[in-house]
Amino acid sequence: MFEGILLGVIQGLTEFLPVSSSGHLTIFQALLGMKDPDSNLALSIILHTGTLLAVMLYFRADLAPYFSLKGWHPGPQRRIAGLVIAGSIPTALIGLGFKDFFEKLFASPQFVCFALLITAALLFTADRRTAVQTSEISTNQPAGELTMSTLSFTSALIIGIAQGFAITPGISRSGSTIAVAMLLGVAGPEAAKFSFLLMMPAVGGATLLELKKIFKSGIPADLDLTGAAIGGAFSFMTGLLALGLLMYILRQQKLRYFSYYLVVLSLVAFITLRLTGAAS
Repeated sequence: MFEGILLGVIQGLTEFLPVSSSGHLTIFQALLGMKDPDSNLALSIILHTGTLLAVMLYFRADLAPYFSLKGWHPGPQRRIAGLVIAGSIPTALIGLGFKDFFEKLFASPQFVCFALLITAALLFTADRRTAVQTSEISTNQPAGELTMSTLSFTSALIIGIAQGFAITPGISRSGSTIAVAMLLGVAGPEAAKFSFLLMMPAVGGATLLELKKIFKSGIPADLDLTGAAIGGAFSFMTGLLALGLLMYILRQQKLRYFSYYLVVLSLVAFITLRLTGAAS
């Protein structure tokens, strides 16, 4: 139960903050000695379900028009839906085509430490570019003029490619998509909204595919269902808090702070894994 709560908090915080939930979970599972991949898979599904529900609740105002004829405006909403579909295509192709290769990387916590540095570089580059643009425009006006409804379909495809490669443990899905969107000229908060709209079909689809494995093999005997359920609840609650924190940080243009954190985490985790022998 303790492991479920701990991993639920880690999942909830890191799924939306641009620091890689898969990277954190891989490292902490290695340090906790959780070696059974089937048990980890079942727990991961429950934790991801919690964060998926959290993002749907947080962005309910953006999602509501798609479920209400009264609030439907065909122009911008149809375009945003098309952009999400366009961005989901490369994500699905990469995820399905290279799924087995990327899954093997979860067995290498040391590789995850390296991948975290890649995420850090992406975040720092996007933040610095935004800071330069802001200083050139004015000291008070945030950089980035594009919104979700004015994003091009080519840009949506590029962001979708970034999300596809973020299946790599240690490459943050939210971090890579938000950073790439900002580099393409999208304002930070709008980049986050599009990132999380793009997340829903990706995470939802991946979760359904993993559920098929569970149905075929059955629930692992060593899985503590009560602990896993509590972990899912914690991932939901901490996910809501993380979303609010991320949107605030993006408005303040402080994305680079996450890159500093990832560099420190990568180095500390690598040294700890080597010293404890958990990397092998």
